[in-house]
Amino acid sequence: MNFSCSDSWNYSIILRYPADKIIKMNKIYFYNDDNSLKCQHFFDFNVSNLELEMMKIEILKGRILRFNYINDSNLLKKLKQWSNKEGFIFKYVDKWKAPQLILKTSIKQYLKENKHSQVRRNYRLYEKEKVKYKFYNSSNNDILKLWNYVLDIDFHSWKNIEHSDMKSLNREDLQYLPFLLTNKNSSNLVVVCDLNDYPLAYSLMFKNEDDIWYAVKWGSSDEGRTKYAGIFALFNHLEYLYSLENKLNLDFWGRRNKVYDDLKNNDIVRSHIEIYKEVE
Repeated sequence: MNFSCSDSWNYSIILRYPADKIIKMNKIYFYNDDNSLKCQHFFDFNVSNLELEMMKIEILKGRILRFNYINDSNLLKKLKQWSNKEGFIFKYVDKWKAPQLILKTSIKQYLKENKHSQVRRNYRLYEKEKVKYKFYNSSNNDILKLWNYVLDIDFHSWKNIEHSDMKSLNREDLQYLPFLLTNKNSSNLVVVCDLNDYPLAYSLMFKNEDDIWYAVKWGSSDEGRTKYAGIFALFNHLEYLYSLENKLNLDFWGRRNKVYDDLKNNDIVRSHIEIYKEVE
């Protein structure tokens, strides 16, 4: 099961957005953002003929359908073929190679011997300085308490100034918290605090049923950035996830992030696309 198609994820959509802004087409949810219908599911999922017919109705009304973070998959081929058949415009808004880390050997060894010198330096610093911090994990700590830390970190970061923190992004925090609370075997959160429990950085991961972890959200406060707490949170999280099964299959989800690109040893082609009717 793609976690972005799970019941927990879908219920969160209803919590996050105003009811009159949500358009449900059978099992697929869209958010109506100024006549652009943004699909709330990612990567790869099934689209039925019924759902295609419902999408067609919306496009004929003049609406733009937007799909973000779609893998180079059967879904992408199906949407492209269907668009061409219906005479709609199929547009790549962006296309890139999304970084992945697939590992069966020691994660510590991988980081220590990484081909990028910055990763090696940062990992040495992490091993030296980690005693100065507390690393909290949602597997054995109060999740709501940790989530309060996450929101505090978000608020005290550059994201708040630029209105790209989770609360400013249409209450993005409400999208993630229910899944974290109700799917403990398929989610994990790491929060880094100083020794006085002042929150500095966090890393949030969700897992699909095919055992691929996804880097859902990663952040650091302004103070945390000066102390490298963000990269420390990520290193700690990689070590923890690897320790669960002595292997790691991680998709960094995002795009054009130097840290992710330096950590990867694999990638997957991913796209943002739009489908719409040409204006006559």
